[in-house]
Amino acid sequence: MTTNRRTVLQAACSAVALGSWGLAGPAHAQAWPGNQIVKLVVPFPPAGVVDIIGRMLADGLQAALPGTVVVENRVGAGGTVGAQHVAGAASDGLTLLMGGAATHAFAPSIFSQLRYDPVKDFVAVSQVSSGPLVLVVNASSPIQTFDDFKRVATEGGNTLNYASNGVGTYPHLAVELLKQQTGLKTTHVPYKGGGQATVALLSGEVNYSLNHIPVVLSQIKAGKLRALATTGGARSPLFPDLPTLNERGIDVVAEPWFGVFAPAGTPKALVDKLADAVARAMGSAAIHEKLASLGDQVTVAGPSEFAAFQAAELGKWSRVIQAAGITAR
Repeated sequence: MTTNRRTVLQAACSAVALGSWGLAGPAHAQAWPGNQIVKLVVPFPPAGVVDIIGRMLADGLQAALPGTVVVENRVGAGGTVGAQHVAGAASDGLTLLMGGAATHAFAPSIFSQLRYDPVKDFVAVSQVSSGPLVLVVNASSPIQTFDDFKRVATEGGNTLNYASNGVGTYPHLAVELLKQQTGLKTTHVPYKGGGQATVALLSGEVNYSLNHIPVVLSQIKAGKLRALATTGGARSPLFPDLPTLNERGIDVVAEPWFGVFAPAGTPKALVDKLADAVARAMGSAAIHEKLASLGDQVTVAGPSEFAAFQAAELGKWSRVIQAAGITAR
């Protein structure tokens, strides 16, 4: 196919997509997306943090759009199975990805045969949320404060070990970043998910974890785990008296984030409409309250800002991963 012919066909496809979404002119504006189904692919299992946020967003989008919005869980390989599916979907705005650092910042450096490009194969629509991790130890641990933790981790060699939710997960990479910034020596013990990592910490199999707040919050409230520090750019509203690592003089900001991506080639008009719908959906007071209860916060950023943020995260974490020599097994 010649370049001119390909260009004509691409333009025709974009025109059809625009028309089908009611974006061809003011007379059709209310048709978007009409009676069509919008699929929000969540690349992680049901009932997890990503799924919970994705379903909240889908409910909000359902109220913001005239079409039907459904969540589809496509699980596997650290979120990359779902991401690959969306990368290969039609660029008509009807198949979207609830992506995050795992799919769009970590994966290219961890998976040697990743079957999508997180930049070239997607267009950023809108960031949705962000939130810090929290450093926790067993409540029976002699480590009472972060200063205690840092002293033991510095002086004790590799005697401390930590639980993560698996190789290449945020709790794993955040500790590796902490080690690189401080020279701490601790041993990684990967588990299959946050639930197993928490059980290991409660049973004394490991000394600490730097984990998602929703994963460990109930055990902190029950007095079974002790929180020592958080990893946000600012203090967590759930732990207003707990300093961040930055406040401790450590250059570590690690905030898991999630956002909406569409397949590359999605017309700008569709992307802008989707971004506006996401902003309206996430503006709900109920969603703000629910996310706050999980230790996260609504963080809406439009296409350009979100794309720049994702590119920065990609660069940041690729350096951490390469320095730590992490690869998927």
